[in-house]
Amino acid sequence: MDETYELDDDGQPMWSYDEGQRMPGGALAVCQLGVGLRCETWLAWSTDPWCPVVVKLARPHLASHPRAVRALHRESVALSGATHPAMPRLIADSTEDAVPHLVMEYVDGPALDEELDRVGPMPPAEVAMLGTQVLAVLIDLHRRGLAHLDLKPENVVLRDGRPVVIDFGSARLIGAPQPAGRPVGTAGYAAPEQEACRPISSTMDCYGVGSILYEALTGEATGPDSGPDALPPQLRPIVTGLLEPEPDERMTARDAMIALADVLPAERRPWPAWADRHLRVATPPLAVR
Repeated sequence: MDETYELDDDGQPMWSYDEGQRMPGGALAVCQLGVGLRCETWLAWSTDPWCPVVVKLARPHLASHPRAVRALHRESVALSGATHPAMPRLIADSTEDAVPHLVMEYVDGPALDEELDRVGPMPPAEVAMLGTQVLAVLIDLHRRGLAHLDLKPENVVLRDGRPVVIDFGSARLIGAPQPAGRPVGTAGYAAPEQEACRPISSTMDCYGVGSILYEALTGEATGPDSGPDALPPQLRPIVTGLLEPEPDERMTARDAMIALADVLPAERRPWPAWADRHLRVATPPLAVR
């Protein structure tokens, strides 16, 4: 076994870089951030442009596996056309290299699940602000014909208290089929039709946002025993509307974002009320290759 490998709990190899060791793409390793089924992420230091970055690379035994490469490519497509500041910037796409990898902006801050573990449920006004910012990311993503499909507190990082949505490796084209019997996303946060492997839709992401807001308000993930009584009255119809089991009856991202903004005091509203009418104008999705 090469010295840059070690084994995880399941006996599968994962990268083992010493601090300061050069990684694929040239950045210097700092520490491992996470290990997934096909890829892992590392915090690294880039000597050009001299800043911290995230390197996401295929696991050692999957460096030539098409599924690992496709996951990285999906993230590259989602981020390369990103225009919203609450999405990380893509610095380099090296999915054609011997060790396929991406280099991305490092978002400094705790993940939402870590913050909830530390401080407990958030006040309703803070959750409303969180929701407007996450939904704004999705509106931009959906406009480009893509859905995130793995929205959960772990994939929302709080940079200076403001959310940034990360991990677009599950992103798919709206309208695309799901693999039969292998639903995309994370059980417990995915919409019922997503877990049933129906074709990809933007409403699946709306359900994911509802799951995030429910957990931020209650400190508990949604489940069979979840109910609206645990939610504060001013946010209850919005969160339950996003968690509507029937996709055709589910609250849309635009309507939910306006409703959340209306909950906030006038001095904290994230945009002028007169701008609402422009948000309600549907923008046709852009073509995504």
